[in-house]
Amino acid sequence: MAAQIKKEAVLDETALRKKAIIKQRIISIIPLIACLILAALYLIFASIKGYSISIGLQTIISDATLVALVATGATFIFTSGSFDLSLGSNMLVSALLGGLVGSATNSLVLMLLTSIGVAVLLSVLNSTLASVFNLPVFIMTIVMMSVYGAVATLILTTLGKNAQISVPMALVEPLNTTWFRVILIVGYELLCLFLFYILKLGRQQKFLGGNPFCAYLSGIKSKRLTIISFALAGIGIGLAAFSMTVQTPTLSASSGSSVGMNMLIALVFGGMTMSGGPKSKMYAALLGAFSMSFLDAFMNIFVSGSWYLQIVKGVLFIIVVFLINMGNKVKLLER
Repeated sequence: MAAQIKKEAVLDETALRKKAIIKQRIISIIPLIACLILAALYLIFASIKGYSISIGLQTIISDATLVALVATGATFIFTSGSFDLSLGSNMLVSALLGGLVGSATNSLVLMLLTSIGVAVLLSVLNSTLASVFNLPVFIMTIVMMSVYGAVATLILTTLGKNAQISVPMALVEPLNTTWFRVILIVGYELLCLFLFYILKLGRQQKFLGGNPFCAYLSGIKSKRLTIISFALAGIGIGLAAFSMTVQTPTLSASSGSSVGMNMLIALVFGGMTMSGGPKSKMYAALLGAFSMSFLDAFMNIFVSGSWYLQIVKGVLFIIVVFLINMGNKVKLLER
């Protein structure tokens, strides 16, 4: 009798495990399905309304580029259990300094290196200051968001003309193409996928984000790993700053102002959990960025303005977070 009860308990546990796995798999593909549906809706209605599909797709790629680059790099930060709200301000400062160097030297290479170098430096500065003062990283980044915003204003007022910094159009025009943006996104995405899934870096970050105490006992140096995560995110921010300058050579205080919040929404749309840990996905940023761009393009066919887009994104944000949390509510421990 006891053996029969034990056998039934094992069968019940196995059935529960299978059910949980199936549930998680279904929820994990929801972001991909949503992106494909949005893409299909846009293509269908754009054709019906007589819009140019080629121009529309170029705009979608252009809009998704900045968000995808920043959000992909930020995945390293969120996976390790940290948080950063200063990414948008960091990108603006990096773009401004990169634009100044590009204008002074008439060199795209130096402009690119400056943008990446400044972005990495500012990102590492966030995590370093948090370590020195023993503050939570997300608190430090909130403070630095205001600091970087003030620095950007100082640069524009002292070194700019009419609170703007302009890069010669002739310098950036050769790179202001859709193919360049695609190469930029694909190249950085492949690099991040390699670091995240092939090397041990990604596993360590998931371990740290999932259970910092066990990660410490396993010999993982959390401060060093956090600095590395912020540095990798800085590369994405620098590339986004360079891409923004190429796309819009005239920079002002409002340049890229929505990237920081759109980055968070894109990560959630792509199925990324904000708590980090083992459920983190590197491809979520790219998927979410294009979902947002297709959503914007689809709704712009019918309504003009931006206020309604914020409402729709907010509602979808809540729905996706609910679905992700529902998928994580299982009775089995993470393995």
